[in-house]
Amino acid sequence: MPLQTIRARYANGVLTPLEPLDLSEGCEVTVDVAVDSDSGSTGTPAHDGKPQLLEIIDEVAREFPNAFADMPHDGAKHYKHYLYGHPRDED
Repeated sequence: MPLQTIRARYANGVLTPLEPLDLSEGCEVTVDVAVDSDSGSTGTPAHDGKPQLLEIIDEVAREFPNAFADMPHDGAKHYKHYLYGHPRDED
């Protein structure tokens, strides 16, 4: 089969072609990867320009350094106490 150049997007460990491929189902291919300079690759997957949750949290923490200072450190363990006012579970 002749060499084909395709564009693909990498997300969640998977390369997804950006256009249909003329390949038979289940055939094996060899992939040479070249990262586009305009994809903004920083070693992390692209997310269609949408900020991810941890990126938003980091941005809020930079903009408001004390925003998380009063957050409880046991929130996961005592979530019913913080959400519904239940008594805290014994440690």
